Amino acid sequence: MGNLVKTEKQGSTDHRRPNIVFLVADDHRYDGIRAFGNRAIQTPVLDRLAESGVSFTRVHIMGGLVGAVCVPSRAALHTGVNVFRASVSQTVDDPNGIRTINPEIAVLPQVLQEAGYHTYATGKWHNDICTFAKSFSSGARLFFGGMSDHRNVPLHHFDPSGQYPKEEQYIGDGFSTELFADAAVDFLQSYRNEAQPYFLYVAFTSPHDPRTPPKEYADLYDPEAIDLPDNYLSEHPFDNGELQNRDERLAQWPRTPEVVRRHIADYYGMISHMDAQIGRIIEALN
Repeated sequence: MGNLVKTEKQGSTDHRRPNIVFLVADDHRYDGIRAFGNRAIQTPVLDRLAESGVSFTRVHIMGGLVGAVCVPSRAALHTGVNVFRASVSQTVDDPNGIRTINPEIAVLPQVLQEAGYHTYATGKWHNDICTFAKSFSSGARLFFGGMSDHRNVPLHHFDPSGQYPKEEQYIGDGFSTELFADAAVDFLQSYRNEAQPYFLYVAFTSPHDPRTPPKEYADLYDPEAIDLPDNYLSEHPFDNGELQNRDERLAQWPRTPEVVRRHIADYYGMISHMDAQIGRIIEALN
């Protein structure tokens, strides 16, 4: 789900407190990185990170109590505990409680802020606003929802009061991945407090659907050249009770090989576009 990049504090004599850049993708499959064996996809930046760092190849999410595993996964990631402890509620019909991180458990950016870090966020949060407000010192282009049109993301400016009223939302001018990468680059280029290390949290909404990569990346993959998954079927073989969920309505039934290949090509385009934007962030670091 995410990638962690750490750099020593430039200009500081205290090398025990590195700057931290935390990158999170949304709905990025484990095999959506070329370095992990998928020769059909182009991810040169993520490949270099994998080669120069550490990859956890046997990590699995626990699942969740709602259809989307994004919310519980993020809560568990921020708290370091399992999904049954990470949120206030474990009741299926209590979506607000499931989305609210347990206030009795410290979260990563809050701990770092209390330890003297400047904590900065951009992109998707998708947990409760109260936890966000007590965790970050600043930020820009903040998305508190689950999904949206990548070219019409409802965003908030950073609000020191921590309120984030809906009427103060604005629509981002550009593609989501680029908007969040721009905010990260702007922060890295403008941060000048040599005495205080920073925690930069960048949470992309890509490659979550709708799969609408910019044309350059949509044209990067030929659907006809993409192999169908081994488990491809035109229809699910039995009624599992969830045949009409949102994901199942992203394409017509019965599924055709052409439609599935097109979806995979667009998905890969989203990932390659995100890979390039991550490259811009790393270039700003360097």
